[in-house]
Order: sequence, then C-alpha cells, then structure tokens
Amino acid sequence: MIGEQELRRAAEAALRAAEGEGRQAEVAVVANDSQLTRYANNEIHQHVAERDVEVHVRIAIGKRVGQAAANGLTEAGIKNVVERATTIARLQRENPDFLGFPGPFTTEPMPGALAASTLDATPETRAELVATVCRRAAGAGFTAAGHCSTAVRELLLLNSEGSCGYHAGTHARLQAVVIGETSSGYSLRQGADFRTIDAEAVAAEATDKAERGRDPEDLELGEYDVVLEPYAVEDLLDFIARLGLQGRAVLEKTSFATGNIGERLLNEQISLVDDPLDPHGIVRPFDGEGVPKRLLTLVDQGVVEAVTYDSLTAAKAGTYSTGHALLGAGYFGPVATNLRLENGTLTREQLIGRIERGLLVTRFWYTRPVHPLTVTVTGMTRDSTFLIERGEITRPVKNLRFTQSYVQALKHVIGVGSESLLVGDSYGAPVRTPAVAIRAFTFTGKSEY
Repeated sequence: MIGEQELRRAAEAALRAAEGEGRQAEVAVVANDSQLTRYANNEIHQHVAERDVEVHVRIAIGKRVGQAAANGLTEAGIKNVVERATTIARLQRENPDFLGFPGPFTTEPMPGALAASTLDATPETRAELVATVCRRAAGAGFTAAGHCSTAVRELLLLNSEGSCGYHAGTHARLQAVVIGETSSGYSLRQGADFRTIDAEAVAAEATDKAERGRDPEDLELGEYDVVLEPYAVEDLLDFIARLGLQGRAVLEKTSFATGNIGERLLNEQISLVDDPLDPHGIVRPFDGEGVPKRLLTLVDQGVVEAVTYDSLTAAKAGTYSTGHALLGAGYFGPVATNLRLENGTLTREQLIGRIERGLLVTRFWYTRPVHPLTVTVTGMTRDSTFLIERGEITRPVKNLRFTQSYVQALKHVIGVGSESLLVGDSYGAPVRTPAVAIRAFTFTGKSEY
C-alpha cells in the first residue's frame, strides 16, 4: 500500500497546479497492488504481481470539461496531466448540462473493508488454495484451471469544491473450471477477507458438476422452464442494471424503465438493491466524483423504484446524483457496482422440485445484447447443463444458445432461492444473488459440447 498521506500529497499538488480563475478541478489518485496465481492442467504455471498508481484529472472551464490520466506520482507527471486536461477543456464544446463538480462531500473510511489476511497473502498461501482444487479434480480424473488473486485498492479524491474522500479495500478471489473430455464444472468464491475463501467448497462444486455433466445428450430447441444458478442470475442482473436501471438509458429512452418508474415491471418476487456499504461484499463508500454512496433500492417487489445517476445525468434529469459516477475517461453511464438480489424462501432443491420439465443452468457465457429496450440478450450455457423432469435432475444435456429478453424472464419468476452467493467478474463489480427459477426461457441453438 502507498498510504493516504502520499496519495493526498499528489492530489493536493495536482489541485494547486490546476488553480486558475473560472476553473474547477477534480483529482482522483488510484493505487492498485494486486497478485495473481494462475493454474491449468492441475499445475500452477504463473505467479504475477503488479503495483500501479494512476492520477485522473478533470478540469472545468465554465461548461467546458476536459479529462486526462497518467501513471506515476512524479511532480513533472502530475503537472503534465493537469496541463493536458486543461488543454482538452479549452478545446471542448460547452456542455449545457454540466453544473459543476459535486460537493463539498466528506467520506470517512469504512471499517472492515481492509482485511489483513488479504494484505498478507503470499504466493504460497494462494498456492495452498489452488492445490485443494487441483487435488480434488485430479482425484476424479479431471484437470483444473483458473486463478487465485489478492488485491488492495486505494482511492483518494479531492475537488476544488471541497470534496474529500479516501478509501482502501481488499479483494480476494478463487475461481475454478474443472474440465473433462465431455464436461466441465465451475465455481467461484470471493470477498474482502482471504480467510473466508472456502477452497474445499470451490473444489467440490466445480468437480461435482463436471462429474455429473459427463456425456451430455442432445436436446430439442424451444422454451424451457429453468433454474439458474447464481452464476447465471448474475448475468441477468448485470444487463438489467446496465441497460435499463441507469439514468443515461432512461434519458435516452433506451431503457424499459423510461416513463415507468413506480410501476411493477418485474415479478413481485424480485427485489434488487445496490448496496455499496455491505460489509460482506466489496465496500465502496463514494463514487468517482466523491459523492457518498448509500443503499439504493432499484426494484422493490417487482416495482421499479429508482435508477442510478451521476452528477451529469442527474442534472439533466432534474434530480440528485445517487453516487454512481464511474472513474476514468470512458463514459458508460452511471451503473450499479454492488448489486444484490434479495433472497427468497426456497432451497435449491425446492426450486428444482417446482420444474416439471426444464433445465438447470450453471452459468452463461459470451452474452451480448441484441435489443437494449427489452434487454434481449443472446449467449450460451456453459459448464454443465442438466435436464429436469418431474422435479428431479435426470441427465446432462449439451450446451445451448439462448436469445431471451431478460425483462420478460424476470417477469415470469417461479421462485427465488433462500441462499445467496457473491459472484461477478474480477473487475470490481460483484453481485450477490441466490438461484432463481424462471418460466419459458427461449433456447434457439445447439452446441456440439
């Protein structure tokens, strides 16, 4: 870790360099210290470690905004990135929706976000978790591949309006794909604390799924009731939030929620929140503009209650930022980064028991949007899919391609599971979700595997 004092020194130097009449400035300094252990064919083949620090600067001259970023904390580098952001601002057209950088806000560090076990993790301790997975896979005649990672991220943000925030948080993750000649299985565990990563559970889940998925059979195409494991549900929630439940999409009228806030658009069993302060997740106390984050209810029992905003989209919509600005030059709109689907009352076995004839899906792969307004997505099932008949899993089937409106899928919910899992990608956007049973999911293509 670099530490708050050093990051603050760099940010204050950038603010001083940006001073000028009629200007506003925002400076974010991000430090990442990450370590990764990769494995394949039941062997570790790489340990890598990376330490990086970035300085992000936004300069506003009236309603002209420029932004630039650079690596390193040298005096010359900081001066250069401020000059580039200033030059870009002078060349920009005026943005009539820009009302200035938000603030002043002050955010206190969150307890529990920084886990000593993650900071102290070594290649040897990560290798122990990997070995647990590889032994289980090899013992069943499979090969395992994946990664085990530990990281700490620091963010310090200052702006000329008086906003100030510093946060340091850790992230540990163990992922496994267990592979055989005709099947595969998947598992993932992650969180802030390395000690909580259950390698035995990862090994058992991925290996058991691969064992049960051997020699899959063809299945005719069509609509099937499905039980989606948390890894598959995550894809639904992520697309729903990114394409529909965010302010830019609503303003551009590409969201299913446009004009429908306060209406029941999903099944009443669906309650979806964004909870960046959840101590059992990956905590984020403020966003990329320094706006404090809070629990935001997006969907309450099927009723769309809110969408996410940053300061720019909020100004255009005549409302307030919800603390969902992203950091950096790329602009993808204000998206939720800590989604949680609230648990239901049914066990996994009870969800399966409610399916007369359908499929159990482990996860989705290579999903891409087809139509943003309906959140129609196409993709493939992966890592073992199973036929359910009369409430019981009967046999594995080959992977299938689906083309399905995720909005319609979440309208036709059969049941929601009672136990959740922290899933999601490795780029800092975890999702906590249980399994979900859905009626009439549309499968449109087949796979040879």
